[in-house]
Amino acid sequence: MTQFQHYQPTKLTFGSGEIQQIGQLVAQYGKRCLVVSELIFDAVKPAYDRIFALLANEGITVTHFDGVVPNPPTTVVELGRQVAQAAECDVVLAVGGGSSIDTAKIIAATINAEELNWSHWFATYDSPFGDIASLPAPVVPLIAVPTTSGTGSQVTQAAVITNVEQHAKLTLFHPEFFPLEAVIDPELMLTLPPRMTAMTGFDAFSHAFESFTGTRPSPFVDQLALQAMKLVVDNLPKVVADGSDIQGRCELATADTLGGISLANGGAGAPHPLGEILGSQKTNLPHGLTLAVVYPAYVQLQWRKQPERYAQVAELFGAVGSTEEKAQSLAGHLVTFLKEIGLESNLTQVGVSKQDVEALEPAFCFDLPLTSGEEMKSILHASLV
Repeated sequence: MTQFQHYQPTKLTFGSGEIQQIGQLVAQYGKRCLVVSELIFDAVKPAYDRIFALLANEGITVTHFDGVVPNPPTTVVELGRQVAQAAECDVVLAVGGGSSIDTAKIIAATINAEELNWSHWFATYDSPFGDIASLPAPVVPLIAVPTTSGTGSQVTQAAVITNVEQHAKLTLFHPEFFPLEAVIDPELMLTLPPRMTAMTGFDAFSHAFESFTGTRPSPFVDQLALQAMKLVVDNLPKVVADGSDIQGRCELATADTLGGISLANGGAGAPHPLGEILGSQKTNLPHGLTLAVVYPAYVQLQWRKQPERYAQVAELFGAVGSTEEKAQSLAGHLVTFLKEIGLESNLTQVGVSKQDVEALEPAFCFDLPLTSGEEMKSILHASLV
């Protein structure tokens, strides 16, 4: 008999032009809003100006924290928290990619806390499932507006933060990190450059793949993940080639959201810890790219554990033959797909050497449910070729 749990509390507003509602939506939760984003560059400034105007029309006082950086460190989160406290913000609006939304999650969860003990947080909120300790203070309402299609952070309970003391990217989890609402407007993704489109799109694929081949399968996760992967396979090459393809942007935004929901309920597999450790040591490699360069080797070394599921994914790329033949072909299909969207498919192509990999080996001292620490080391070495 099938048994599973599924949780998705974030209210979604999806569609082109839906950002027009952001002022009215934020006003339902507060009047002093902290907007969290990365530094605004010229290409996206009109979108932010529009959002600020919509908030002002509703009489909302805006404090803008634009200090978010990729792989956000604890120091940046602390700074944003101090800005929010000084302005007595009662609602948080994250506008941007996963780094902005993840930073905003921790800020919203700690505005009302007297202090933020990072050692306690990383030791206590380190698991997405099971019994989770209460947060030390009431959270402030959080609304997310993603401007990329890949991280799925607008519909997850996870926040990836770099621990500056350990020089490591770590993930914090709590059900109260789910944004209360998310506005997903594909028009906001139209200015995303091709390479960033490719990297975030492959991130969405990986969320769905790891959920589909993970240890918490369910009818919901399976269907959401398969549909997310299909949308990425069918649309990402077209959108990388033509960023103005609004229909393709809609499909990728759908894939991003479906992948995020499946990740929140199915959990991540080995590629994500591999990518996070690689990214924390080689900070010039964006998250989506760290996944791309380890995925073919990971799939090639792991497909025998779940040939039926790997074969189903391979079919999305047009694979034919027996179950075993299709499953075994998936790694090759991924290499071809990554080349088509302009991404590298091994570590050597991005300048990571054998010596770099050997230096990373001590970080893989833990086992995952489907992949041991030794297997992860093997995957990393295999990713050099």
